[in-house]
Amino acid sequence: MKKTNDELDSIFDEKSLHRTLKKAKYRAILRTVFISALVVSFVIGLFVKGNNYFIASKGDKITDRIITENQVRMSPNTYTNTDSKSIGVLKGTIKSEAFKVIEDKVIPWGTEEITYDLFGNLNASFSMSSTIVNDTTIYHIPNGQREMLFYVPKYKYKLYANDFGMIKDYPNDKYMEMAISFDKNYTLKEVQKMLPTSAHQTWYWVDNYANYNGYRNESENGRWLLGISKPSPQLGAKLTTTKVKTEADFLNELKKTDPGEAKNLKNRQENGLIIGVVVTGTKEELLSLRNKPYVKAASLGAVVDKY
Repeated sequence: MKKTNDELDSIFDEKSLHRTLKKAKYRAILRTVFISALVVSFVIGLFVKGNNYFIASKGDKITDRIITENQVRMSPNTYTNTDSKSIGVLKGTIKSEAFKVIEDKVIPWGTEEITYDLFGNLNASFSMSSTIVNDTTIYHIPNGQREMLFYVPKYKYKLYANDFGMIKDYPNDKYMEMAISFDKNYTLKEVQKMLPTSAHQTWYWVDNYANYNGYRNESENGRWLLGISKPSPQLGAKLTTTKVKTEADFLNELKKTDPGEAKNLKNRQENGLIIGVVVTGTKEELLSLRNKPYVKAASLGAVVDKY
């Protein structure tokens, strides 16, 4: 039986409608995929920009805090240069290089890497360490330089470093640093006046130690001690941003990161805050401190060639 014209038209209309619906469906899918891709791209871009902004802002704050802390809490004669900052997903990394300046000579001292996140959690790693040889000798790794030791006047130690006898045998073409621990507390002006001018004063050790009547098993090491930096007039003065020149300046800087400690030290300021000093120079210049009554201990640090 032959199909009528109406039947044929109906079949063609159904096929045409099917093709039309199929094309519309494909267009809808493509439109959805395109819009979804735009939304995802926008969200990803917004996340990347937001991540970079907040991580960079957090890194800047941490860097500023480190710089502020370094004004008052740093290894003597040591300076830190922030080399680079890198940003990851919800975290960042700050890499710094530390170096020591003795007179106008630079000694690489190590590197520091701080990883942080948006919540302020920090994780620090260092390329430097210390090796204890005996009670009065510590070497810095990896460069093999000696590290200075410090002795709190109000504490008792079974053994004190006295490296004057050692440095007299050094050749004359060396610059060196030495930590002088005092017999008691002094004011900054008293220290600056009583030391011979031949020994260049570069750092003043501040007393933030509690009273203790027994013997201390170990002396204090040089990393992150509280102190007032007075860079040498050559290279050190150009490398530092410190504006700490008096006890009042010191307390104001300390208050920015540790207000409790600043208040505690301010109450003890009348009796003198300075319990030691770091000096640099040739062996003859440092030997001018030998047999001074205020010297309780003398510990040799880094040594570098003059020429």
